[in-house]
Order: sequence, then C-alpha cells, then structure tokens
Amino acid sequence: MSEDPTPAEALEAIARSRRAVHDRVATGGWRYDLTYAAIMAGMVGGQALEIPFNVFASTFGVLALAVIFQHESRRTGLRITGVSPRRARWVAIAMGLVFAAVMLGIVYLRRTASDVPVALIVAVAAGIAFVLALVGSRVWRRVYRAEMGTGE
Repeated sequence: MSEDPTPAEALEAIARSRRAVHDRVATGGWRYDLTYAAIMAGMVGGQALEIPFNVFASTFGVLALAVIFQHESRRTGLRITGVSPRRARWVAIAMGLVFAAVMLGIVYLRRTASDVPVALIVAVAAGIAFVLALVGSRVWRRVYRAEMGTGE
C-alpha cells in the first residue's frame, strides 16, 4: 500500500501537471495560428462571392477548422476548445462576434456596392480577416497561458 502524498507533494504534482500542459500547448503555436488565420481569411473573404461559392467557403472553412482541431488534439493530447478557462472564453466569443460582424459587413457591401470589383472585396476582406484571426489567436493563447498560471 502506498502512502498518501503530503500537501506539498500534491501541490508540486499539480504544478508539474500544469507545466506539462503548458509545454504541450506552447509548441507549434505560430504554425497553428498562421493556419487558423489562413482558414479564417478564406471563410471571410469567401462571403463576397456569389452563391454557392460563399456557402462552399464557409463549409470548407468549418471542415478545415475541424481538421486542425483534430490535428492539435492528437499532437498535444489535449482537446482545447477555446471556451475555457473563463477569460479565454471571452476572447473566443469576442473573436466570433468580430468575424460575424465582418462577414455581415462584407455581404452588405457586396450587395450594395456593385461598382466595386468582387476580387477587390474578396482580397481586402481576406486580408483583414487574416490579420484579425492572427492577432485574436495570439491574444487567446496569451490569455489562456496567463489563466493557466504559466505566463507567456
């Protein structure tokens, strides 16, 4: 029969576990963030296209996000959904709201500004979405690490 750990040993085991989680999440961050930003650029920029291409952009974007989620889950051994811990959840929600607003704005612009070339709207929208996604992903990662008590 093994002995129960002391409180200090239990706290150290928790700290080691948190560091191990941090180490797994910390590696490959830029690769993930750039891939995520490219997918979001395609999804958002695609909203300026006509039906069915805008639907395809959204559908393929969601599928691509599912693929990188599965890849990261296998790579890290963790299923991080973006909605926990608490402050990181609010960053993820804010990012979703920003992308929804940008998409709606693009659809509105596409329907009302018939003199603007579609290719220009797609390019500008994709560029804006790429930057927003990259910044948002880096902010989320920083908030996640801070909340997990591991810092940056």
